Amino acid sequence: MRKSPQQQRSKQMVNTLLEATAKCIALRGLDNTSTPAIAEIAGVSVGSLYQYFDGKDALLAALLNKLALDVGTALKHIPAREGVTLRTLIEQAIDMGFSLLNSSDGLYLELVRNWHRLPTEQVADVLQQHFSETARMYFIKHFQQYPIVDLQVRLFIIINSTLFTMVRLASQQHESLLSEKSVRNGLVNMIVGYLEQG
Repeated sequence: MRKSPQQQRSKQMVNTLLEATAKCIALRGLDNTSTPAIAEIAGVSVGSLYQYFDGKDALLAALLNKLALDVGTALKHIPAREGVTLRTLIEQAIDMGFSLLNSSDGLYLELVRNWHRLPTEQVADVLQQHFSETARMYFIKHFQQYPIVDLQVRLFIIINSTLFTMVRLASQQHESLLSEKSVRNGLVNMIVGYLEQG
């Protein structure tokens, strides 16, 4: 980002540009998204866009970071109340991921299909941090039931293998012989089994 927004009006402009970037990608696809198209959707001049972002790549990086933070916030709302089983918690987290991929506007699906071309390292770090935090809170509450010594290692493996599996399935969905339901159930069983080993 060229300049960090300080005033409310500047913050609103950045939000408007990020929303326009998301709409443009959902409507036109990543390859047909350009700064003039984003500016048009945002209702601003291209010059105004360049006051805040160096170009399309900077907009994409900021959008990906925002989406990762939004997913992290949504994760915190997955109920970890008393009585929620480990299996239920994992099912809800995976279902949330598939729900995003299947959202009607197609934004997440388009981004996932182009994952290899996007600045995703920071996004993966943010998602891993949020998933880890959610899982740690659960296991602190349920330490007697799940006394896992190497929790950080297991979470790292689970989170990254799950993200990779979901990205691969979504990017090949029209070609894949695997159903989303079968992959979802396989992931749940794998994760629960790995964590229940203690």
